[in-house]
Amino acid sequence: MPDGVAEYVLKGAAKQPAAAPAAAAAEEPIVFTPPRAPSSGEERIPFVGIRRKIGEKMAQSKRAVADVTHVDECDMTALLALRETLKPEAARRGVKLTFLPFIVRALTKALAEFPMFNSSLDEAGGAIVVKKEYNVGIAVAAPQGLLVPNIKGADGRDLWGLAAEIADMAGKVRAGKIDVAALKGGTFTITNIGPLGGLYANPIVNHPEVAILGLMKLRKIPVYRDGGIFIRDMMNLCLSFDHRVVDGADAARFVNAIILGLENPRTLL
Repeated sequence: MPDGVAEYVLKGAAKQPAAAPAAAAAEEPIVFTPPRAPSSGEERIPFVGIRRKIGEKMAQSKRAVADVTHVDECDMTALLALRETLKPEAARRGVKLTFLPFIVRALTKALAEFPMFNSSLDEAGGAIVVKKEYNVGIAVAAPQGLLVPNIKGADGRDLWGLAAEIADMAGKVRAGKIDVAALKGGTFTITNIGPLGGLYANPIVNHPEVAILGLMKLRKIPVYRDGGIFIRDMMNLCLSFDHRVVDGADAARFVNAIILGLENPRTLL
């Protein structure tokens, strides 16, 4: 700062009236809670049933998959605005329109462009098995544990069909009424962590699948765009993938393709 400007600022500051003292806070009595006896002992919870099956599945995936996680951010502002526009039509059709159907639409389009992410690795047979159907699993947290039912032929469903299917699957999982067939045959998994919070995760690949997409917290943050600062609805996408089957550059391009669809949501209709 030039000396003349600095002198002017200092003189101006000196002429400012002193700030009024803060009002004294009303005194409140301090209450001391008597200490309780220290806790001791332990509780043993049987590691059985679905909880044990989930644990075994997660351990198998970590042992079998050379997993890496790629993270990028996605501007969801246009998608949320489009969803608001479509809500009356969704109500007329009797479906709840979340942003998950848009995610599935963007995902299946990207999988068609990058089919290696819709595959599995047959180690015994020495082959990568590329799936020609898109059975997208949606991880659902329920009292009995985390289950992943999948939408069969997700690429052939429109937005309304996906919304209805996702709601129906989640309801059946939480009620303990999901069919075993709905839990088999998945080719790719989505886990929506965002409603619970969190900016980054390292989702475990749902072996024998090759990749899983984690959706993180949706939040309004300032973003530099077109020469200015704007408040946008941003969400991080975390893609964990099997590095034996696909490389990091492929993962970046795949996530870019998903983001392109989500940031231009009318192309998903």
